[in-house]
Amino acid sequence: MVSLTVPRRDFGRSFKNEDYDHLSIPATVPIIGLGCSSFSTFFWTDEEATQNKGKDKFNAATLQRDHLIVQGWIATIHHAIMECGINLLDTAPWYGHGTSEIVVGWALQDLLTGETQKIKRDDICINTKVGRYEADPRHQFDFSRDMTLASAQRSLQRLGGKQLIGCIDVLQLHDPEFSPTLELLLEETIPAMVECRSKGWCKALGLTGYPLEVQYQLFQATLEKYGKETAPKIWDQALTYCHFNLHDSSLVNRRIVGDPNKEASNRELTPFADMCYEHNLGLLAAAPLSMGLLTNNELAEWHPALGSKLEQACRSAAKICKANLVDIATLALLYAMSHPKVPCTILGMKDIQQVDAASSLARRFAVVDWNMPNLTQQDVLQQVLTEVEWEVMKILNDKQNGPFAGLEGKGQDDDFTPLYQWDGVKEAHKFWKAIPEASFEEWQWRQT
Repeated sequence: MVSLTVPRRDFGRSFKNEDYDHLSIPATVPIIGLGCSSFSTFFWTDEEATQNKGKDKFNAATLQRDHLIVQGWIATIHHAIMECGINLLDTAPWYGHGTSEIVVGWALQDLLTGETQKIKRDDICINTKVGRYEADPRHQFDFSRDMTLASAQRSLQRLGGKQLIGCIDVLQLHDPEFSPTLELLLEETIPAMVECRSKGWCKALGLTGYPLEVQYQLFQATLEKYGKETAPKIWDQALTYCHFNLHDSSLVNRRIVGDPNKEASNRELTPFADMCYEHNLGLLAAAPLSMGLLTNNELAEWHPALGSKLEQACRSAAKICKANLVDIATLALLYAMSHPKVPCTILGMKDIQQVDAASSLARRFAVVDWNMPNLTQQDVLQQVLTEVEWEVMKILNDKQNGPFAGLEGKGQDDDFTPLYQWDGVKEAHKFWKAIPEASFEEWQWRQT
């Protein structure tokens, strides 16, 4: 019988520093993790909302476990874990404003309880977040100490409570670039997260967010505030999204632009992936399809790249793939899973069919020896791509004539953002400026 289980890669045990305690994060992770934002109405099209008679029944207060859609979500989680070995779940109170965590909790209850207990608690990794919550912009972000502690407790309860899951595996700081000040994060949010870990509500702490500079800045600020002995033990993991895909490989290739108050010669730092490895941070990458850019679907109205040259380039790439009978989403997923420095890619999968499709691609990597000295992404891709996929990949990566050629210059309407990505810091400033009573500081490092 052919195994449907996806390959696993070293994670917590991959670091060279033998003095560091890696027991707080998993020793290994599946090559793809289950992004649980799909277990909500967040990404429903208008057609889906109409078919399901609106979204009103799908909120944290009214969600019904026996609803057919909810049952489908639960079945998807069961299938991912039990049939495909995708045992890393990434959720957040922001996803569905609570529905995602609740659904994950219901799914885990089925697997971890009863005479026919299907898995052991240690066989699954449950990650959630603090910092981002409600749809109302005035209550969307709260990085205060009290809310951080309350949110962690609420998430633990939604996910099944201490009696069922013991604790959250990794509690992550959600989109810190939206904090109104850096001081708030350093004085309230981060100490509260450390307190959550010391109380046993979580095993480990992680960073998340879009701007790589901001995550790097937070790690550096933590070093400066808590010292080189304590700070490295605060953060265990980093999750970033949309920075490792067909149009943007800055996670592994671009040097981070540091403190703007320093001279230019002292501002260029190592790429984010290298920083994570040097400081013993487990690295996860999410959104390999760039939130829909690298598919054949229409782009959502909320997408920051809507109407941009980047969207045009991705549409051109999709046409090239289609002309060669290759699906751009397939190629994008294979690309995202192929880098030696990125052990796990978080992918939102809303049903069993999507889980099976992604798992089928992930199983191609079973032939790869990730411990091979000097292994490169090209080496991996040559092992997992078909001849046609390989030729199409070369066309897409052609820096002279490919669809993404020329996107590494600066954007016309913004002084800092290359055309292959959008400016997450600018999005944060725009968010706060739209709230009349809000006060905020422009504290974030940003790419220049």
